Amino acid sequence: MKAALLKAAKQVALEEIPVPEISSDEALVEVKYCGICGTDVASYRNPEFFPPGTYLGHEFSGVISKLGSDVQGFKVGDRVTATPMWQCGKCEPCKHGLVNLCEVMMDGIGCAVGLEFAGAFAKYVRIPQAEKRLYKLPDEVSFEEGALVEPLATSLHATRMSSFRAGNHTMVLGMGGIGLGVAMFLKHAGAGLIIASEVNKKRAADAKKVGADYVINPKDVSDWKEEITKLTGGRGIDNSYLCTNAPQAFKCSTEVLRYRGQLTMIGLITQEIPITPVIINMGELNIQGSLIYTDEFNLVIDLLKKGVIPAKEMISSKIKLNDIVEKGFERLISPDCEENKILVSPE
Repeated sequence: MKAALLKAAKQVALEEIPVPEISSDEALVEVKYCGICGTDVASYRNPEFFPPGTYLGHEFSGVISKLGSDVQGFKVGDRVTATPMWQCGKCEPCKHGLVNLCEVMMDGIGCAVGLEFAGAFAKYVRIPQAEKRLYKLPDEVSFEEGALVEPLATSLHATRMSSFRAGNHTMVLGMGGIGLGVAMFLKHAGAGLIIASEVNKKRAADAKKVGADYVINPKDVSDWKEEITKLTGGRGIDNSYLCTNAPQAFKCSTEVLRYRGQLTMIGLITQEIPITPVIINMGELNIQGSLIYTDEFNLVIDLLKKGVIPAKEMISSKIKLNDIVEKGFERLISPDCEENKILVSPE
C-alpha cells in the first residue's frame, strides 16, 4: 500500500510499504478519511515538529479490519476513530490522568519517525494500545465527521481548560480547524460575544458560519484595544484563545483582555518573542497553556451525534491520496489559500 512519507522540507512522497501486521493488543483500521493537520503543514514547510522519516496522518476515521485476540469491547467492522498519541501509563503525568503530557506522548501514529508509527495517509493504519485509543463512531456520525474528532477534541480541551463561563466575551485568534472548533464550543456553551481574528477571507467566512459575531482582519486594525473596547461596549475580552502560531498574535491576545482576563494558548509558537510582562501584573491576567486533549473524544462524538455543532463547516475539500501534495500540502501553504480542513481518502 502507499503511505505519505515526509522526506524533507516541501518533500512528501508516496512510498510503497507493507500492510501492517498487528499483535494481540492491537487493531488494524481501514482508513476512510484522514485530515491534514496544521502540524502536518508546518512540518511540510520546515520539518522540525514532525521530523523527516515520519509517515504522516493522525486525524482519521475508518473501519476495524483486523483485531488482536486480547482486545475487548470492539469487533471487526466497527466504525471508529482513534487518538494517535501514546500513553505510557508509567510517567508522573500519566499516573495523574494527564495523558496529554505523557513523557513519550509524541511516539504516536503519524507523529514519529519510522514504520512503527506509520500514520493514516494510507489504506490501513495500525493501532497500538487499541483498547485505550479506539473510539466507536455511532451511525449518526459520518466518516468525514469522524476524521474531525481529533482536532475537535483539541479545541474542546482548550475551552475546558480555560476559565470560560456562559456570557463571557471571547476572542479567537486564528480560524483554522482548531480556531473554528473553539468558536463552535464557545457558541454552544453560551458565549456573550465571539470575536474572531483572521486574515484569510475564506476562513473569516467560515468563522461566521460556526458562530463568530464579528470577524476582524488584524491587518486592518491599527489599535486593537480601541476596536475591542468599541465592539464589547467598553467591557473588553474575558477569554482569548490563541489558535495560531503567528508570533505577533501573542501580543494582541493579551492586549485585548479586560482585568483578570485569561489567555489560553493552543497554537504552538516555537520561537522567542518579545513581551512586556508588566501588563500581566497590571491587569492581573492569567495565561493558560493547552495541549491536545485528555478525555474529550467521547464528549466530541456525543455532540456530533446530537448534531449540535456545525463541524462539517470545517471541511473545505476532499481529495485522493495520490493528490496529497499538489491538492493538499501545496495548496495549504499557498499565500492565497482558500482551504481550511482538507480530508484525504486513500481510495
